[in-house]
This record gives sequence, C-alpha cells and structure tokens, in this order.
Amino acid sequence: MSRFGHQGGMTLVSWLVALCLIGTFILMAIRLAPVYIEAYEVGSILQSMAGDSGLRNSTRGKVWETFKKRLDINNINYIVKSDVAMNEVADGLQLIVAYQARVHLLGNLDAVASFRKEAMIRK
Repeated sequence: MSRFGHQGGMTLVSWLVALCLIGTFILMAIRLAPVYIEAYEVGSILQSMAGDSGLRNSTRGKVWETFKKRLDINNINYIVKSDVAMNEVADGLQLIVAYQARVHLLGNLDAVASFRKEAMIRK
C-alpha cells in the first residue's frame, strides 16, 4: 500500500551540494579550456612548419627562430627553448615539443597539463 501524501525529491542541502559540484566542474572547464586550445595551436604550428617548403634544409637556429616567432604571434607563453628537441633523422629534422602548462584553479589548487607534439621537417 502506498501513501499519496509522501513527496520525494531533493532537499535544499542536496540541491546546494549538486550546484557546488556542477560549479566546480564548470570552473575547471573554464580554466583548462585555454590550455587545451593553446596545445591545439602548437600542434597546428608544427604541422604548418612541416609543410613549409621554406624550411627545407634549414639550420636548427632558423627552425627555432621560425617556431618562436609563430608562438609569439599566437601569444603562447608556456614553451621555452628547453622544451623543444630537434633530432637529425634520415628524412630531415624531427621537431619534438614536450611541455607542461600550470593553471591556477582555486585557492591553493593548481592543474598541470602535459603535452607532447611532434613534426618532421623534410630535407
């Protein structure tokens, strides 16, 4: 036998907890989205450099300067020269960018995202 007068649902405290959790996830998404957008831009910079015929048979210094200029144009500040490795291979120059981006989330909490992007600059 069921009671018709009994109501079910969330209490005020349950709603507050749910809203706090949803707000936390939205805050994290807002803070982390620019980091992932910049990682996408780094990948597109590397792909455009791989297809650039002006960089064929270039020195490491010229490749680094071109990469740094493109980072500056896109306002990407996380990457320093020590994050970039250039390896001579049979086909050309392999460019590897491995870096970490740290983002402040809330209070004393930070998020660290690690990225690794590669491109081959042909001879």
